[in-house]
Amino acid sequence: MSLVTDNNHSEEVKIMRKLHGNLVLEESGFFSKITQKDSQLNKNAAESYYSNWKDAGRLEDNEKDVEQRRYEAQNMTNSFYDLVTDFYEYGWGQSFHFAKLYKGDSFRENINRHEAYLALKLGLKKGMRVLDTGCGVGGPLREVVKASNGAHVTGLNNNAYQIQRCEAYSKKYGLSEYTSFVKGDFTKMPIADQTFDAVFSVEATVHAPRLEQVYGEIFRVLKPGGRFACYEWCTTDMYDESDMSMKKVVHAIEKGNSISKLYTISECLQALKSVGFNVIESEDMGVVDDATNPWYNSLKAPDKGLRGFLRSPSGRAYTNTLLTFLDKFKLVPPGVLATSQLLNGAADNLVAGGEMGIFTPMFFFLVEKPMDA
Repeated sequence: MSLVTDNNHSEEVKIMRKLHGNLVLEESGFFSKITQKDSQLNKNAAESYYSNWKDAGRLEDNEKDVEQRRYEAQNMTNSFYDLVTDFYEYGWGQSFHFAKLYKGDSFRENINRHEAYLALKLGLKKGMRVLDTGCGVGGPLREVVKASNGAHVTGLNNNAYQIQRCEAYSKKYGLSEYTSFVKGDFTKMPIADQTFDAVFSVEATVHAPRLEQVYGEIFRVLKPGGRFACYEWCTTDMYDESDMSMKKVVHAIEKGNSISKLYTISECLQALKSVGFNVIESEDMGVVDDATNPWYNSLKAPDKGLRGFLRSPSGRAYTNTLLTFLDKFKLVPPGVLATSQLLNGAADNLVAGGEMGIFTPMFFFLVEKPMDA
C-alpha cells in the first residue's frame, strides 16, 4: 500500500518519470537505465547538486558554505539520489549501506544480519507499526519485515524515484501487505504524533541539515515508550578538525555523499538527548576485532562476484573508463560521468577515513522515548 500523497499525475512524479525514463519500475541493466535518462533533466540534477559545492576546495574557512548546504539539504539530497540511485543498485543491490564484516560470511549474509539486528534490538513482532526513516529503495525495510515475522514497516523518503522503486520491489516480493511508503521530508514528517511503536534508520539521517531536526521528528511520531535504533555516520574521537589532511578526507566524504556536515559521536549522542531521548546503548560497530574484517573492505577488497568486483577499485575504474567512452560520443546524458567520478572519489575517501580511524558509517545507538513524554 502506498501512502504517497502525490499521485502519478502530479507534476513531481511526471518529472521523475521523464528524468528516469520508462524503466522506473524495472530491474533492467545499469547501462539500459542510464542511457535512457532525459539529458536536460539529468544535467539539471547534476548542476543542482554541484552548485552546493562550488567553494568546496576552501577548507580553512567554509562555515558559510556549510550553512548554505544545510539550507539546501533537502533539494541537494534529492538531486543526489536522482543521480546515484542506479549506480548504487548496480554496485550494492537493494541495500545501500555498510555492515560489520564477519570472516567466513558473504557480503550479502553480513548485510542481511546487519539489518535483522535492528529488528532484534527493537523487539519487533508481527503487527507492530514501524517507521524506516530514509528508506532508500527498501532493502533494509524488507529484511526487517521478514526478521520480525510480519511487523508493518512504513518507509519515509523524499526522493520520488526511490519511492517508486520501493513500491515495485514490495509488489514483486509479495510484501505489499506489510509495507507502505510516504514521500516527505524527514525533518517535517507528514505523519501524526505518536503513530509508531518503533523507528529505525540505516545510514540515512546523516543527510539531515542538523541531526536534532530529524531526531526531534522521530521522537514526535514515536509512541511513549517506543524505541529508535540507528546506524549513523559520524567522525570518531580520533578526528582532529585542525589537521588539514584529516579535514580533507572528511570533507570529501561529505561532498561525495550529500552530507552538509558530519557530526562527531559525542555530538550525535547529545543531539539525541537534547530532543528528549534516553540512551539505552551505543557502540561504534565499525571497530575491527578478531572475528571481523574492516567495514571498508566492501570498497577496498570486496567479496568475489559481479557486485563485489563493481565496488572494487578495479571495477570502479572499469565502469568509469566505459562511461568516459560513452560520454565522449554522447551516448550517456550529461552528468552521468561526473556522478561516476564523484562516487569514485567518495569511495576512496571512505576507505581513507576508515584506515585513519577518523570515520565510522555504523555508530549504533538504541534510544527510548520516555513513557511520560
